[in-house]
Amino acid sequence: MQTGVGGLNLPQVIGSLVACALVLGVFWGLIWLKRRRREERKERPPQREKLLRPAGYSAMRRIDALWEKCMSAVAQAIGAGVFFGLTVGTFYPLLAALALGRVTTRQVWTAPGSDVIIVAALVGIIALLWAVRGFQAVWRLDDELRNWRFGLRGEQAVAEKLADRGVAAAGYVAFHDVPGEGEWNIDHVVVGPGGVFVLETKAKPRRKATRPQEEQEVFFDGKVLNFPWCYDRKAAEQVERNACWVREFLAGFGPKDLVVQPVIVVPGWYVKTQGNYPVKAMNATYLVGYLKGAKRLFSPEQLETTIRRLDERCRVVEF
Repeated sequence: MQTGVGGLNLPQVIGSLVACALVLGVFWGLIWLKRRRREERKERPPQREKLLRPAGYSAMRRIDALWEKCMSAVAQAIGAGVFFGLTVGTFYPLLAALALGRVTTRQVWTAPGSDVIIVAALVGIIALLWAVRGFQAVWRLDDELRNWRFGLRGEQAVAEKLADRGVAAAGYVAFHDVPGEGEWNIDHVVVGPGGVFVLETKAKPRRKATRPQEEQEVFFDGKVLNFPWCYDRKAAEQVERNACWVREFLAGFGPKDLVVQPVIVVPGWYVKTQGNYPVKAMNATYLVGYLKGAKRLFSPEQLETTIRRLDERCRVVEF
């Protein structure tokens, strides 16, 4: 078969590109077919009653969405990389000829079929840029996934403490991932004799201290959480907003003087509070004693409608 400049021929170029496109087409086609079969089987929950939202439910959904994006970015990066590799492999004879001085760039431009070479080269460059873009997306999504997973573990750690038998024996009921208006949620809302406690979980990893402070300590001045390596100035404002929303949401559903206490929970840390502030901050272990030792202000009968109101709000998960 007749070859062009550097031993390159048109069937080589077309064959390589078609082969790569075929592989990618089969990959996406199989995914589409799998989803289609699920729809044809009409898969649905075996029971109609919905479940309560578990701890970290929003984080789990976010992780699932990010994982799908990450897998899509990986597939695109690999596909574009393969496409680029095939293009480079196809052009290897031409590149070798140019490197060894057997042909010149002018000869390539003026050779018969040079338009095919130019188009294929542009496709290869686009594939390379697409692969780089996919790699950057995977790099960014990996950090996001780690942060969300860490936050999920923090909410689960707090939920585990709230499941303590002593907390239940004291008459407290915990609701997790309470949906607000729109896309935001409240990590935990606990209802019991001491009132309503709105909890905001802040999970931070331990790192080498960058200031004169023990690595396991976090200071709270009523507004800012001072970690050994960073500050959190939003937690107090966030939990206060959440408490205001809960107060309005529960208005008319329980005692008129219902107490709503905002609390920041920092699992795994030793929290040093520098005063008695409207917003409390503590670790998950201290939270258990804090709830059990809270002054009893309301009876179970007084809180029945409050608990029912939150149960209806959180019972949205299909089986």
